[in-house]
Amino acid sequence: MRTQNLRILVTALLALSMAAAHAQASNRLDAVQLIQQGDMQLRMGNSELALLHYTNAIQKDMAFADAYMKRAMLQSRLGQNTQALVDMDRALELNPYSEYIFDRRAKVKFLLNDIKGAEDDLARAVELKPYDDLLRESRVDALLAMGETEEALQELDSLLLRHPDDVLLILKKGTAHLQVDDSPGALALFEQAVRLAPRLALVHDLRGVALMRLQRWNDALAALDSAVAMDRNFDLALYNRGLVHAHLGHTSQARADMDSALFLAQDKPHIFFQRALTRKQAGDLAGARDDYDRALELAPDYLEAQYNRAFIRKQLGDHAGALEDADNALRMAPDDPDAWIMKGNIHLLYGEFNDAIACFDRAIGLHHDHANALYNRGLAYHMNYQPLQGCDDLRRSADLGSTRALDAMNYFCAF
Repeated sequence: MRTQNLRILVTALLALSMAAAHAQASNRLDAVQLIQQGDMQLRMGNSELALLHYTNAIQKDMAFADAYMKRAMLQSRLGQNTQALVDMDRALELNPYSEYIFDRRAKVKFLLNDIKGAEDDLARAVELKPYDDLLRESRVDALLAMGETEEALQELDSLLLRHPDDVLLILKKGTAHLQVDDSPGALALFEQAVRLAPRLALVHDLRGVALMRLQRWNDALAALDSAVAMDRNFDLALYNRGLVHAHLGHTSQARADMDSALFLAQDKPHIFFQRALTRKQAGDLAGARDDYDRALELAPDYLEAQYNRAFIRKQLGDHAGALEDADNALRMAPDDPDAWIMKGNIHLLYGEFNDAIACFDRAIGLHHDHANALYNRGLAYHMNYQPLQGCDDLRRSADLGSTRALDAMNYFCAF
């Protein structure tokens, strides 16, 4: 009797188990069908409807990692990277041994500027699939972004042993050499890339950058001319050529290249910054201010743009705006003596001598032998009727090599 009851119990449990398995399989099939419908809507350009289908797939089978990944990839495509990361985290909980999910999550972390997190994910992906060269190359990108150049070079050397003529790997190795200030080594690699892919604009652009670092300006210009000739929509090559023109004193050509680069890339704050410099050189202060405005809209923490806009505003007579920029620059870099000098000079221009001296004091406190800070404080002391302190500062500045301080001593301190 007991044996019979046990058999009945086992049979019942098996039936329940089979029913649960059948339900789970049914839910999984429904979820797969919903994903397929979402993919179809996405191909038709209906992102919102596709997102709804992927969400329904998750609700139908909440243990289906692929459904979370489908929604995550679409969310990232729509710029919703924080939400995408949540779905990818859940997908990894369900499938912790998927190098694909680690790789995709790394890309989203890159977009969220979590470079260390991205590198960790790529390292885990490589552990799971150590012979996948694409994963290893993605990890190289993360290492370079983190400044881990030596480790990146080791990985690149290993990859190049397997693919010695891979132009992209050679370019990445050249870029790594630029990061460690080995411009001759970088140039040799870029020239190798030029021999392998002479019609690729990128190789000529990077060769031009290496030549710029070596201060071979005319050679750099020729390389960048080649890059632009091959791809007239290459905004970075136009930008780099504009830098070379600016260095060579070709003001109009520099401005034209920066204009062309910005026509192609309205979201690049560093190009607005460089065009502002060319406008300033040409005497177009209002135009320079507008470009600094745009650079700071795109990158509010762009210290150099903040710093330079303060000077432009000062020259345009915008005292309040110049001081605002100076204060913002100091919030970003409170230990930068040049930022304190800039703020001191603004106070000096408007006759606020005590405030100016206080700023120069801060600069000198940060850098005891800062010739420019001593020179400016010396002038402020003289304007504040403190000639002994002023001459002492000018003398110290002159001893540090400042010719301006020496000229000022002849004018102020001939007593």
